[in-house]
Amino acid sequence: MAEPGVSMTAAGPASHVDLVPLLAQLEEERALSENIRTKAKDIEAVQRQLQAGLNRVHSTPAEQVPQLVFSLSPLFTQLRSQIHSVAALVPANQFYKWNDCWSFSLQRSSYCACLAYWLTTGRLITKEQAAQLLGLDAQSSPENVGRMELTTEEYLHSLISMINDFSRLAVNAVTMADFATPLRLSEFVKELHAGFGVLNLKNDSLRKRFDSIKYDVKRVEEIVYDVSLRGLLKDRSPEWDQRGLGVIVDEERRAQVWAALCGTGKDER
Repeated sequence: MAEPGVSMTAAGPASHVDLVPLLAQLEEERALSENIRTKAKDIEAVQRQLQAGLNRVHSTPAEQVPQLVFSLSPLFTQLRSQIHSVAALVPANQFYKWNDCWSFSLQRSSYCACLAYWLTTGRLITKEQAAQLLGLDAQSSPENVGRMELTTEEYLHSLISMINDFSRLAVNAVTMADFATPLRLSEFVKELHAGFGVLNLKNDSLRKRFDSIKYDVKRVEEIVYDVSLRGLLKDRSPEWDQRGLGVIVDEERRAQVWAALCGTGKDER
């Protein structure tokens, strides 16, 4: 005789475990994951074009670099468009569930934003500014809130990538007889390295990459030391502040640069 509350079948007690309804949810999530990853590849494709364009700075005279960066403004516009397309696929308030689908591409995109901003203003772009340049700030893109954002870790990774690139940039600047740039880079990377030093980074990929910065700092310092030994800094004067890459610009010029990079105004070349 069956116990009360337990249904019987010819094979024995009927199971109350039914996972069939979850099959549709599982298939739906798999399809969404595939769509997001496919769209994220479009971000990566534009980012690679942007990075290739910025790599030309290594063989471009310093006075022509602002024009080079401004010529890439349409790619920043395309990048924002692709980022918005991915964000539109993400269900509301599910950012952390899907972040791995695009995190690396967004990190590299942020690196492009950091480098472009430093090359044209001589200043470090903030996390909030980088997010705005990528179209991920809450003010201009409220629809993306809870769906897609630039995380602090992604921003810090992009800064480290920029520092890694600066050691190579210092070498190439010297080959083009630009001795002001290594001096400026040396000061900048040392300040950034000190800034990272106050962060309590755990023993993860970010910490490991931070530990590698000291080698880039040392390499840039060695370049400056070598240039100094060769007597190439003897004619250093206040005019050097306006030579080379990363020259600090005034507020008016910075506003013009920002408008050009964000696609909200004419580029000033």
